[in-house]
Amino acid sequence: MSKKPKRGVPAIDMTAMVDVAFLLLTFFILTTTSFREESKIEVDTPSSVSSLTPPEKGLLTISVGSEGQVFVGLTDIGTRQQMIERFEGEMRDRDPNFSLSPEGKAYFVTLQEFGVPHEDLRKWLSLDSEARSEFEHTGISPRVTDSTTMTGNDLKDWIRWGRMSDQRMRFAIKGDSKTEIPAIEDVISSLQDWDVNSFSLITALEEGPSEASIEN
Repeated sequence: MSKKPKRGVPAIDMTAMVDVAFLLLTFFILTTTSFREESKIEVDTPSSVSSLTPPEKGLLTISVGSEGQVFVGLTDIGTRQQMIERFEGEMRDRDPNFSLSPEGKAYFVTLQEFGVPHEDLRKWLSLDSEARSEFEHTGISPRVTDSTTMTGNDLKDWIRWGRMSDQRMRFAIKGDSKTEIPAIEDVISSLQDWDVNSFSLITALEEGPSEASIEN
């Protein structure tokens, strides 16, 4: 009588499943509202009757507070990743010792909006999580501050890196109703310096809670 061959227990490779689980966890951490930091700037937009809504993807929003402070917001995680890499690369061209920590860059990618000047960005991103959250965002300069070198307009750099990261990127300005006109003019001038002549103006919808946009 012949013996039956022994059957081994089939092995299941869990590697792919674990990878997918971590990817899903990362996605939900980055996109869930409860994990996002509160906005550092309050903007009370003027109202309009337009019912157009800004796009949910591929958008760079420039918020201008009542005191003229400028913040940059990005809808796409991948674009934030590319832009912080471009920032680090150009700063390293000026200073070979310049670098950002992996933790700092990972934190930046989670942000939907920021208002930290170039000169303070490395210091901000090198802090621990509690100190980073409490760091004061003084705003991003939308004008040249050094007339000799024609540098200091940090907003122009973010606009340029935004277009390099996403050639189909759209732009919007979200200004406070109390913002002085020259502050908005500086932002528009920074956009037009890179031939961005089409952008949205984000307003509050009259007699309704949602926001609207007006094509320039």
